[in-house]
Amino acid sequence: MNTPIVPFLSLNPMRPSPELSDDEFEPLQPTTVVLSADAVNWAVQICQQVNLEQQWVAFLRAMALRGVQQWLEAGTTGLNLTYEPTQPPDSGVQGTVNGFRLCIVSQGTLSDGQVAIPQSTLDDLQSFAHLYLLVEVREETDQVTILCGLRRDRLLVQRDTLTANTDGTYTVPVTYFDISPEEMLLYLNCLNPIQLETTAQRSPAQSPVQGAINVGRWLSDRFDTLADTLTSTLTWVLLPPLSTSHAMMSGHTPGEALETVLRELEPTGVVIPATARGAYTDLQAAGIPLRLYVLTWTHMENFQPEWCLFLVLGPAPNEQMLPGTRLVVRDATTVLADNILSPSLSTNHLYAQVFGTWDEAFTVFIELPNGATLSWPTFVFQPQEG
Repeated sequence: MNTPIVPFLSLNPMRPSPELSDDEFEPLQPTTVVLSADAVNWAVQICQQVNLEQQWVAFLRAMALRGVQQWLEAGTTGLNLTYEPTQPPDSGVQGTVNGFRLCIVSQGTLSDGQVAIPQSTLDDLQSFAHLYLLVEVREETDQVTILCGLRRDRLLVQRDTLTANTDGTYTVPVTYFDISPEEMLLYLNCLNPIQLETTAQRSPAQSPVQGAINVGRWLSDRFDTLADTLTSTLTWVLLPPLSTSHAMMSGHTPGEALETVLRELEPTGVVIPATARGAYTDLQAAGIPLRLYVLTWTHMENFQPEWCLFLVLGPAPNEQMLPGTRLVVRDATTVLADNILSPSLSTNHLYAQVFGTWDEAFTVFIELPNGATLSWPTFVFQPQEG
């Protein structure tokens, strides 16, 4: 996928603070802004609305918010930060930019190498943050520096490493913030927020979530109508039963192309039973030259029946899959498969295989080399439904 190139924001010339002498002056970083008098006055006034013990934190958040606003608006692309100017910004989602919910993490110092984010910004299905932006506030000189960013979907992959605190926050290492300010601008300018939304997980005790892709219905040549409606931008097409015993096939149909790939995987120990059923979707509908195959079958060897989710990601016809493309599968708590296409690999496909009990669910997402992410509703196995 060719990502349109947009000019990076060029900041207006900055003025050194009059409080610094020539000996004390530190050159401003390219992503540092000096707040206007109006912005500082707003921050001072808005923090008066909270309890006295919280006013300093509220003041820093307000400074950070207006600093990000100035940084965005000063550039040639003219991005706008939408927020509620009559309310003190809290620690969660403080505003939106082009539909992206933004959590601005303001810090005076980063000496301990860790920051705290509200758990709701990661876990709340209705109001999670698409992007986190780490900024440094120097209130004594009215300066705000945009340091780096973090995507929620990447943080979800690291959820097991986060420390949950009693005050409703997660402790996050600063090293997880791996997106430069320039890259953040590309996200905000070029991507659709839906591409960064990852379906939240459900616990095994829960019933299938609304919009989940029920692959159990595929065993009887049926689709989940609700899921089809919710994911209509990427149409799923049922595949005929596999015929892996065919010695020669043209490879012209999607089913034949998949069987060719499966035969190539046989030396690695991959065995697909004849009872497997599946479907495929062409991601070209989303502007991505890839095709995803999904197969499922039951596994009865263990004491408790299981189901298998088998995925093959490859290029769409007459296309190439770029090195750096990544296929990830996770359950409610853990990343189960994380495969990336390396330039050194001879294959042009990625595959993943996971097993679970019939009440377990899996989430699949694809990350492209340019950082864009595509995900689906949770995959579940409920053949008895409907």
